[in-house]
Amino acid sequence: MLSIHCPFCKNTLHFDGNRSYVCENNHNFDLAKQGYLNLLPVNKKKSKSPGDDEMMVKARREFLEQGFYDPLMNEIKMVIEGLPFSSKELSVLDSGCGEGYYSEHALSGLNGLESSIVGTDISKYAVKHAAGRYKKNFYFVSSIYDLPIKTNCIDLILSVFSPNDSNEFGRVLKEKGYLIVVSPGENHMKQLAELIYDSFRPHEYNIVEKIGKPFNVISNHRKSFEIEITDSTMLMNLLKMTPYYWNTSKEAQEKIMQCAEISISCDFQITVFQN
Repeated sequence: MLSIHCPFCKNTLHFDGNRSYVCENNHNFDLAKQGYLNLLPVNKKKSKSPGDDEMMVKARREFLEQGFYDPLMNEIKMVIEGLPFSSKELSVLDSGCGEGYYSEHALSGLNGLESSIVGTDISKYAVKHAAGRYKKNFYFVSSIYDLPIKTNCIDLILSVFSPNDSNEFGRVLKEKGYLIVVSPGENHMKQLAELIYDSFRPHEYNIVEKIGKPFNVISNHRKSFEIEITDSTMLMNLLKMTPYYWNTSKEAQEKIMQCAEISISCDFQITVFQN
């Protein structure tokens, strides 16, 4: 399994054969009943329960499990399978993994490649759901700005609509390792935004500037498709997956709940970097 280290002293964590991971300084981390570790120290939290809450995690799971994003999952797989890895056995990190849908559906079952998948998210609720559902993968709670992962041990990082830290990603990636960042395309969720606001402001593509050094851009392309939503509850689940939710008035939410059928633009930029 991937080499994880203690978030306090940075020494390697070893499984004790029972229910705990322990470092040489006897810092102890127990596995939750779902099989995940909480490696986020209390002093690194900016709130009592950082990240997505239970409601947001449940909404995202219900939406994604309908298969709306299957075209994106297939596209990510195709991108990964086209990369010239030096080995067919990959150590893969799903950064900002949420409830684990992306790590399971985009990073596993790769043609010609064997992936050992770990995922991390700052949301305990998200990681709990991921670990409880996708038993083949290993999940832990942590901050992507201080990953409890040993240096130079990851072949590939996937980051879908999540915060990114170039320094940490560059540290944990092996030499010539890859980072795939999925960010919103220009028209992503255009129709949903138009239900909420008077006008839609197209998304800007600025991920190359945000990632910066030490990474080089290998490729970038756009994946766009339409999804048909015929259920107002599912549309509300989609809203809860987006930043729009926190700025949506009660009037706009009522408008969404009255929307029985709508076509939504899904527009993604898939950018591949190498360190």
